[in-house]
Amino acid sequence: MKEKNLLPANLKITVSTMKFQLNLVKSILAVAGVAALSAVSAAPASAFGFGNIAGGDTYGDAFFKDFSFDVTGDDSNNVLFKIANNTSVNSMFIGSVFFDTGSNTNLLSNFAVNVGNIGNPVSFKDSEADNLAQSNNLTPTWSTDFSASKVGGQGGIHAGEVLGLSFTGNYANVVSALNDGSLRLGLHVQGIGKGGEYSDAFVSSTSNTEATPEPLTMLAAGAAVGFGTMFKKQRAQAQKAE
Repeated sequence: MKEKNLLPANLKITVSTMKFQLNLVKSILAVAGVAALSAVSAAPASAFGFGNIAGGDTYGDAFFKDFSFDVTGDDSNNVLFKIANNTSVNSMFIGSVFFDTGSNTNLLSNFAVNVGNIGNPVSFKDSEADNLAQSNNLTPTWSTDFSASKVGGQGGIHAGEVLGLSFTGNYANVVSALNDGSLRLGLHVQGIGKGGEYSDAFVSSTSNTEATPEPLTMLAAGAAVGFGTMFKKQRAQAQKAE
């Protein structure tokens, strides 16, 4: 009777270890690919809030935290403002948005409205620098350089909706100006009160800013965590086989 040719024990260990190392290399390359894509495609972003105008109307004072805007930029000097209505009050909507660039006369140019709006029907038009209500209570003195107002009876930014407004401008300079207050945004919010008969105005806050990750950056981070968990499982399996 012939004896069976058994594989040496050390060969089994080597094969198992090699498979683990190969999977490890593949996973590392996958993470690197996602990270590289994220680095190329992600745009810097910052989030800002609004505050009440001291000495102005008080109808909407309880709601200023329900409005916000994000600013994103790219290498082509395109800057996008996303104005959001985060309320749960259906009657309340943003009817107009205003920009005061202060002494930064060259900060923003090429104003464009309705860029990547979210919601239907969010529709605005360039209102040629209309004035912000209650702005006479602001210090320093307010001067509107750009403004956009809703089109029609339903075109405002209602609950859960977003308006996109774009400019040509340097992202870093825009965020710096928002942080030091030399660039300000104003909102005219309508539909406040039991019958929606009141309105109020808000101005951007310099004390409520934070960096926000772009979707691909978050994807890369999630992939890294997922692959890290997989590495541990594969290593444990390889050690068990040994």
